[in-house]
Amino acid sequence: MTERRRRPKVVHLTSVHSPGDPRIMHRECATLAREGYEVVLVAPGPRQILASDVRHHPVCAPRNRLERMTRTMVQVYRAARDERADVYHFHDPELIVTGLALRLAGARVIFDVHEDVPADIKTKPWIPSWLRPAVSGFASIVLRLVERCFSAIVPATPSIARGFSHRLTVIVRNYPLREELELASDAGSLPLCRRPMAAVYMGSITLLRGAPEMVRAMESPSLPPQARLLLAGEFEDQELRARLTALPGWRRVDAPGMLPRRALGSLLGRARIGLLVLQPAPNHVDAMPAKLFEYMGAGLPVIVSTALEACSDVVRRHDCGILVNPRDCDEIADAMRYLFLRSNEAQAMGDRGRQAVGGRYEWSSEARSLVDLYRKVAS
Repeated sequence: MTERRRRPKVVHLTSVHSPGDPRIMHRECATLAREGYEVVLVAPGPRQILASDVRHHPVCAPRNRLERMTRTMVQVYRAARDERADVYHFHDPELIVTGLALRLAGARVIFDVHEDVPADIKTKPWIPSWLRPAVSGFASIVLRLVERCFSAIVPATPSIARGFSHRLTVIVRNYPLREELELASDAGSLPLCRRPMAAVYMGSITLLRGAPEMVRAMESPSLPPQARLLLAGEFEDQELRARLTALPGWRRVDAPGMLPRRALGSLLGRARIGLLVLQPAPNHVDAMPAKLFEYMGAGLPVIVSTALEACSDVVRRHDCGILVNPRDCDEIADAMRYLFLRSNEAQAMGDRGRQAVGGRYEWSSEARSLVDLYRKVAS
């Protein structure tokens, strides 16, 4: 009688992201579980029952950044070691030391690079501005020194990939899942002209993602009186929340907080415009947030920041929205007014965006790249 072959075990590690993170859990972990891997996600927070046969190994959620970079990192390493995986896959630069320790113990380790780390450091508010260039330069040196220690590098964009010379560097873009696009498409079945005059933003509500500018744009007297802004996500901190709620434009804002994935589809169906007005930052130039394609999949015309050059190229190529200076609240308000009042043009833009997304900007092609990489690393 032949012995049943053991499934290869994969452990994903994060000290920053929640267990329900779209890229980590719903795209990468779920894809690997469907391919037959035993998948464990080590992530902070209470134990959760995860979909797609992925097991959550919880570690204590940190109360602050210092605790995250000390106690949580140690707990992540211990959890990883206890799981005894065939492949480890970590998602945060602060876990580089954890990855190196696992590698020294003989494990196969993949570094998933969500952001351009040196560029991202230049915008970190908790690092003194005078110190950021030096810290960014030091990070570049560290990445060049340690990258070859890992089994593979998984950058989220081509521009991030250019910072690495590892022979096994595989780009896995953060495109939405087909079912997410189908959900968005179903939500977008009602013609725009029959929906409330609302613009939607989904994601973390932060300074760099243009939260104050979106709320200030709602103060514009040029907007129709019934115009609303829907902000779905968590605030960066309570200080920002207090600052935004004190603005006159807040009276035209609905902030339902973090919503379940299916509820986001319903929210898209109650809006006429998708907003993506991230502020200028080195890490935003080539960023491709999945929410752009979710808006497009829902048939929403988009208002996109010119600071997002890669996203701006998508909007120009498919003529599916309006590009704005993200620092100019009046320009954002004027774009909203245009799309609210010219419903035929807005509908045409939304239809072009929806047609462009199908099969082109969705996860299936990226899933193949991830699975092919694992065949090489885990063999």
